[in-house]
Amino acid sequence: MILPDGRRLMYADLGDPDGVPILFAHGMPGCRMEGWFFHRQARRHGFRLVVPDRPGIGGSSAQPGRVLLDYPRDAAALADALGIDRFVAMGWSSGGSRTLACAHALADRVSLAVCLSGYTHFAEYPRRGPLLETTRWPGPALASWSPRLLRLVVRALVWLSRRHPGLYLREARQLTSGQDRELLARHGPTQRFQADQILCLGSGARAIADDLMTELVDWGFRLGEVAIPVWLYQGGQDPFVPADYARHLASRLPRADLELMPGAGHLYPLSETFQAQLFGRLRQWLS
Repeated sequence: MILPDGRRLMYADLGDPDGVPILFAHGMPGCRMEGWFFHRQARRHGFRLVVPDRPGIGGSSAQPGRVLLDYPRDAAALADALGIDRFVAMGWSSGGSRTLACAHALADRVSLAVCLSGYTHFAEYPRRGPLLETTRWPGPALASWSPRLLRLVVRALVWLSRRHPGLYLREARQLTSGQDRELLARHGPTQRFQADQILCLGSGARAIADDLMTELVDWGFRLGEVAIPVWLYQGGQDPFVPADYARHLASRLPRADLELMPGAGHLYPLSETFQAQLFGRLRQWLS
């Protein structure tokens, strides 16, 4: 679709076309293809899954100088174009901050927010030094020390991944937890996971760095201002998002519900068992 300012917004429309709409925010690296991981269970449980590429990623046009609160504006325009009034906002990993931005800015349209291992608001997060170094993704620490350094690191990683995709994907799998690797092998989404990563990485270092920076700087609102219910899911063995981020979110969001899963890593949303439980809970809550 074409947004009011002339930018192109690419999106996937999956699940049950007549189901309850969910606006899903992808992770990073990631793109609209993440929606396919949830397509079958969403359709089975009666949910429509709308997954936009963020600016500069996949098929969506770039948006220079954007901030986190630009995301709910695009989300509202997409919902309007699809004839959707109210919806559930859901996001995985880097999509969690976008989900909370929608929960804040579109409280009259978002009935519930669901964050799957999302980052916290670092402008409110008490800096604990070594904690930010325990994650295998040092983005928050790099952004705090030097945004320019973060962009240089992203540029190097994207350059390497685009020239040696096999090496990048092999190393990415090694960085995940043991349960994550079992999920990739058992549930068979490896090719789709690779395609999702590669399509995003093809967007280029500038687009990816811009996307990351919007959640690593001040979000433009405070967690205490999010008035709607928020479900938080977090793996205790997540190598990229420490469980303390989820605890911090739960302590600041007025209507948070935290489910900490001690044995889970970062890729637990790939599990159809988890998805069935999540969509079943959503169906019960909505009824």
